[in-house]
Amino acid sequence: MSEAIESAKQYIADENCKEALQLARKRHGKDDVEDYLAILDLLIDADYIPAIEEKGLYYQYYDETHDNNDYGEKYFNEYLEKQPRSINAICDLALSRFNKGHVDEAIDYMDKALEKYKSYSRVEKPRISKKEVLIGKIELLIKAKRHDDALGELNKYENQYGSNEKLDLYKGQMLQKTGKNREALEYLERSIQNEDTIIGFNAKGDALFELKQYKEALKNYKNCIHYEGKIEDDLELITNFNYKAAFCCVNLGDDQEAIKYLNKTISMLNEHGRLPNDIEAIYQKCSFEKERIMKKGEVEDKEFRKTRFFSTRTSLIILAAILVLYLILRFLGYH
Repeated sequence: MSEAIESAKQYIADENCKEALQLARKRHGKDDVEDYLAILDLLIDADYIPAIEEKGLYYQYYDETHDNNDYGEKYFNEYLEKQPRSINAICDLALSRFNKGHVDEAIDYMDKALEKYKSYSRVEKPRISKKEVLIGKIELLIKAKRHDDALGELNKYENQYGSNEKLDLYKGQMLQKTGKNREALEYLERSIQNEDTIIGFNAKGDALFELKQYKEALKNYKNCIHYEGKIEDDLELITNFNYKAAFCCVNLGDDQEAIKYLNKTISMLNEHGRLPNDIEAIYQKCSFEKERIMKKGEVEDKEFRKTRFFSTRTSLIILAAILVLYLILRFLGYH
């Protein structure tokens, strides 16, 4: 038995569970996960409920498998059985449900957390403010693509707390997504003045694109493209500003530049194999647009000029010819 566990046992025997929990966290900070979890289990056995949430948080954020994709949910449920009015645990549980793909349930839990602020338990003060819970709910609505609902909550947030960087960015996005492009630009320009973000530039580009201000939209998409290497696992976002950059060029009459972005988008999506329906539709749109431009014969396809693509019919004829040649060679004794 390690020295840390022995010390934790003594702390618990002396009814100093808070110190034992701090010791557990120190072991976690030193990557001693075995002692960390062992001390938490000792605290849970001693009915020290903060250790239950602590263990759930470990599986939510740190464990590689997230406890077989449970994301700490069983611990947060256990915690809530003992402390039903815990805003902290309700928010924890909301994130667990979201990570499991149950977005609507996650949003419902955020609503429950907001309700609890009317009479939260004085035994446990919330770690996060009501303002932060509301913005958390808004972020879940945005991820769920419930744009109208998110905009409604953003309006409530703005009325209660005024403007800030997150409000400007999120409200600009949602105004754009709901077709209010001119109003969106007011918020997005303010957001970008405070901080350059790819999401801000992309949303501003989309607003300008819808308003047919293609030259300005292209500038914003180019800002996104410049920093796209920093984006991880967001194919929808990367596809959006690349293919729309191409169509900005089309609308500006610059087919040569359009081909560059079309080729990039097509190649990028080819690498991902099977695509979601909405992105597959973009892939087809880019392919058709490239074919239309190339048929005009006014543009050189610099990227693919050394590669020749055959139609399906031509490919079948070539394949049949190769097969016949193979059979002739076999008949003549070549192996």
